[in-house]
Amino acid sequence: MNVQDKRRILMTLILVGVICIAMVVLTAYAAELRVENNNLIDKNKALQGEVETLSVQIKTANNIDHIESVAKNKLGMVYPTSDECVYITDNDKANSNLATVIRKEAYN
Repeated sequence: MNVQDKRRILMTLILVGVICIAMVVLTAYAAELRVENNNLIDKNKALQGEVETLSVQIKTANNIDHIESVAKNKLGMVYPTSDECVYITDNDKANSNLATVIRKEAYN
Protein backbone atom coordinates (compact mmCIF):
# COMPACT_ATOMS: atom_id res chain seq x y z
CA MET A 1 0.00 0.00 0.00
CA ASN A 2 1.47 3.29 -0.99
CA VAL A 3 0.98 6.76 0.49
CA GLN A 4 -1.67 7.73 -2.05
CA ASP A 5 -3.84 4.71 -1.19
CA LYS A 6 -3.53 5.50 2.52
CA ARG A 7 -4.66 9.10 1.83
CA ARG A 8 -7.68 7.87 -0.13
CA ILE A 9 -8.66 5.50 2.68
CA LEU A 10 -8.19 8.25 5.28
CA MET A 11 -10.21 10.75 3.22
CA THR A 12 -12.95 8.16 2.68
CA LEU A 13 -13.12 7.45 6.41
CA ILE A 14 -13.27 11.18 7.18
CA LEU A 15 -16.01 11.64 4.58
CA VAL A 16 -18.00 8.70 5.98
CA GLY A 17 -17.55 10.12 9.51
CA VAL A 18 -18.77 13.57 8.44
CA ILE A 19 -21.78 12.00 6.69
CA CYS A 20 -22.62 9.97 9.82
CA ILE A 21 -22.34 13.05 12.04
CA ALA A 22 -24.54 15.02 9.64
CA MET A 23 -27.14 12.23 9.68
CA VAL A 24 -27.19 12.22 13.50
CA VAL A 25 -27.58 16.00 13.63
CA LEU A 26 -30.33 16.00 11.00
CA THR A 27 -32.17 13.17 12.76
CA ALA A 28 -32.03 15.07 16.05
CA TYR A 29 -33.33 18.20 14.33
CA ALA A 30 -36.16 16.21 12.71
CA ALA A 31 -37.11 14.75 16.09
CA GLU A 32 -37.16 18.23 17.61
CA LEU A 33 -39.43 19.43 14.81
CA ARG A 34 -41.75 16.45 15.35
CA VAL A 35 -42.03 17.25 19.06
CA GLU A 36 -42.79 20.90 18.32
CA ASN A 37 -45.34 19.87 15.68
CA ASN A 38 -47.06 17.49 18.12
CA ASN A 39 -47.21 20.24 20.75
CA LEU A 40 -48.81 22.61 18.22
CA ILE A 41 -51.33 19.94 17.22
CA ASP A 42 -52.28 19.44 20.89
CA LYS A 43 -52.67 23.20 21.40
CA ASN A 44 -54.75 23.42 18.23
CA LYS A 45 -57.09 20.67 19.48
CA ALA A 46 -57.48 22.44 22.83
CA LEU A 47 -58.24 25.75 21.11
CA GLN A 48 -60.73 24.05 18.78
CA GLY A 49 -62.52 22.66 21.84
CA GLU A 50 -62.66 26.16 23.36
CA VAL A 51 -64.03 27.58 20.11
CA GLU A 52 -66.78 24.96 20.04
CA THR A 53 -67.63 25.64 23.69
CA LEU A 54 -67.79 29.38 23.06
CA SER A 55 -69.99 28.83 20.00
CA VAL A 56 -72.47 26.89 22.11
CA GLN A 57 -72.39 29.60 24.78
CA ILE A 58 -73.01 32.30 22.17
CA LYS A 59 -75.95 30.41 20.70
CA THR A 60 -77.38 29.93 24.19
CA ALA A 61 -76.88 33.58 25.13
CA ASN A 62 -78.52 34.80 21.90
CA ASN A 63 -81.63 32.69 22.47
CA ILE A 64 -84.69 34.95 22.87
CA ASP A 65 -85.91 32.95 25.90
CA HIS A 66 -82.56 33.42 27.63
CA ILE A 67 -82.50 37.15 26.87
CA GLU A 68 -86.03 37.56 28.20
CA SER A 69 -85.19 35.54 31.33
CA VAL A 70 -82.11 37.68 32.06
CA ALA A 71 -84.09 40.87 31.45
CA LYS A 72 -86.85 39.79 33.84
CA ASN A 73 -84.85 38.03 36.57
CA LYS A 74 -81.55 39.92 36.72
CA LEU A 75 -82.54 43.35 35.47
CA GLY A 76 -86.12 43.43 36.78
CA MET A 77 -87.53 44.45 33.41
CA VAL A 78 -91.19 43.85 32.53
CA TYR A 79 -93.29 44.44 29.44
CA PRO A 80 -95.20 47.73 29.72
CA THR A 81 -98.95 47.76 29.75
CA SER A 82 -100.87 49.96 27.35
CA ASP A 83 -101.64 52.54 30.08
CA GLU A 84 -97.90 52.80 30.95
CA CYS A 85 -96.98 54.04 27.46
CA VAL A 86 -96.67 57.77 26.89
CA TYR A 87 -97.41 59.20 23.44
CA ILE A 88 -96.36 62.61 22.27
CA THR A 89 -99.38 63.13 20.05
CA ASP A 90 -102.61 61.24 19.58
CA ASN A 91 -101.45 60.23 16.10
CA ASP A 92 -98.55 58.28 17.63
CA LYS A 93 -100.89 56.13 19.69
CA ALA A 94 -100.84 52.52 18.54
CA ASN A 95 -104.03 50.59 17.89
CA SER A 96 -102.75 47.62 19.92
CA ASN A 97 -100.41 47.12 22.84
CA LEU A 98 -96.79 47.74 21.71
CA ALA A 99 -95.37 45.10 24.08
CA THR A 100 -97.73 42.48 22.67
CA VAL A 101 -96.74 43.36 19.10
CA ILE A 102 -93.02 43.16 19.97
CA ARG A 103 -93.50 39.85 21.79
CA LYS A 104 -95.39 38.36 18.82
CA GLU A 105 -92.68 39.48 16.37
CA ALA A 106 -89.91 38.12 18.58
CA TYR A 107 -91.42 34.66 18.87
CA ASN A 108 -92.46 34.29 15.21
